[in-house]
Amino acid sequence: MGIDWHSRIYRLILSVLLIFLLPVNESLGEVGTGIFPNTQLIEKNLVRGVSTRADVQKLLGIPTGGGGARLPGFGENSEVVEPYDVWYYEDINTKKSKIKDGIMTMDMSQQILTIFFKGDKFYGYFWTSNESTVTR
Repeated sequence: MGIDWHSRIYRLILSVLLIFLLPVNESLGEVGTGIFPNTQLIEKNLVRGVSTRADVQKLLGIPTGGGGARLPGFGENSEVVEPYDVWYYEDINTKKSKIKDGIMTMDMSQQILTIFFKGDKFYGYFWTSNESTVTR
């Protein structure tokens, strides 16, 4: 199963264009990047060092993107910096958007879930949100 980068980029570009092409003084509806994976499923279904990329994709879906990271170890190994491959899942939603007199105002929420791999094995995750009250 490959990552469908083009459809995700297309959706993001379409969302941005919709925001800027609407008439002045127009109230905008909610615009988002799609459904965000349920992060509670990670701890219930994935095992560090055992679960594979295929297991992660089956559980969370196709990632938004990927890359790499170099992170230090822990305890006695804190000086050892190890490379990881990463996948990320991103959720951006705009709510209560309005354009008035050429000025756009909006409420925006963003979540990012980063999955870490060593080779083909799941090795952990990092999840962030800009919401003041977060519910996983």
